Amino acid sequence: MAVLALAAGLALAAGLALAAGPGHARAEPAPQRFTAAYSLRFIGLPVGRASLTLEQGSPGGRYGLDLSASLQGLVGFFVDGAGTAKASGHLGPAGAVPARFDVESRYAGKPIRVAMRLDRGSVRSLTLEPEPTPRPDRVPLAPRDRAGIVDPLSALALPVGAAPLDPSLCERRIPVFDGATRADLVLSRGALATVSEGPYRGPALDCRVRWVPIAGHRSNGPTVRRMAENDAMRVRLAPVPGGALLLPLSIGVATGWGEVRIEATGWGSEAAPGSPPAAEAGRANVRVSLPSAR
Repeated sequence: MAVLALAAGLALAAGLALAAGPGHARAEPAPQRFTAAYSLRFIGLPVGRASLTLEQGSPGGRYGLDLSASLQGLVGFFVDGAGTAKASGHLGPAGAVPARFDVESRYAGKPIRVAMRLDRGSVRSLTLEPEPTPRPDRVPLAPRDRAGIVDPLSALALPVGAAPLDPSLCERRIPVFDGATRADLVLSRGALATVSEGPYRGPALDCRVRWVPIAGHRSNGPTVRRMAENDAMRVRLAPVPGGALLLPLSIGVATGWGEVRIEATGWGSEAAPGSPPAAEAGRANVRVSLPSAR
């Protein structure tokens, strides 16, 4: 079940914002606040839910992302899970430039806290509680692993280019650091799709996602090996009203026990059904991080 929580965390981290670049004329401006609600299913059974809120504003093209998630049902009985993650910064010509990333959660009954401050892609300060457990096979982090990176929530803030949706957008490698683990998200095999059912209907972009560990992970960890070898992770992205941004519509992660699937159940500027109630916010978390074997 711990693998399920890690896979869910990776899936949520893998596609949380795709920013459009300049130069697109839109008749309708992008909303200042947008909320998407998601359900988490494992082998077809409902096991969790999440809510992602995007806020945009001037000056400097500032953005904020706020994610809350919780496990429920039978899985929630065995693996307690709920928590929040927040990221903020500004949208530059090449995509998101995060300034801060915070996680407040619990895992296996223990609190986890991440407070990271960044400046132009480099970590300036970091609080990580608890620190990863020392292991002989843990790949050490070097200073270069904390530079030229983005946080997991801002990981897919990419310029769209000349066309609103194009398969070539999926051909890129994104350096991600979550406070404990440095990894690359490698996007490829882009394809356009038309969505005709669900809370959103219209054009979408499908991408394959590979997770490539760089440092901070356990080289012999079975979860790390499985996720690094996983060639069956996909994210489908769709535009928010106004077309200036893309957010995940669905995410699929194959595991040894079956598929973890995250799907949008609400897509709008107001709080959508399926988001975790405030009463659950203090329960333990679905880890919003890359799979770092602590």
